[in-house]
Amino acid sequence: MGSKRIYNQAALFGPLYAYLVVLSPPPGVIDAIAAIKQEMNSIVDIGERNLHSKAHITLFDRLTDDAGLAETVKTLISTDAAFNVTIAGWGTFDHGHSVTVYLKIANPERIVALAEKLKSKASTPHISLAKKLPYATFEKLQPFLQNLNFTAVWKCDEVLVLRKLMSEKHLGFKESFYIPLRTQ
Repeated sequence: MGSKRIYNQAALFGPLYAYLVVLSPPPGVIDAIAAIKQEMNSIVDIGERNLHSKAHITLFDRLTDDAGLAETVKTLISTDAAFNVTIAGWGTFDHGHSVTVYLKIANPERIVALAEKLKSKASTPHISLAKKLPYATFEKLQPFLQNLNFTAVWKCDEVLVLRKLMSEKHLGFKESFYIPLRTQ
């Protein structure tokens, strides 16, 4: 007998927040990935959400009434050093009824270690190009994807924590906290 929480209802708990903890590529890589998405969308409609979502690697997302989760993340990763991230190639997740197309991370070990520190279940770090595409849409993208040889390398020197108040979720993530990684 579960109950659904009503986001804008006064509760015994504090306000409910949605957190998204990510690694963000530099602007040039974000722009290059946006151009790939535009090209995919010119072949077949990949959907507004896929087209406009900003490139990132998700470490974890969580709903919680913990207003200080960003500070907890900072404490947990305070000793972690900056590292290089390499994108090389693409892959898919087959959901049985749809397909997600993503860019592969060639050296995922440090990202997986960060996710584990944060108690995340994320085990395949990646950058999504298009989530939950119908099979017919994916088939139309095959020729383009077969020729997609995108690579990029950047130094990851911070973790980004995004937060939104669920009672105002339609406004999107309005708060961000940048947590620097240790540099030598």
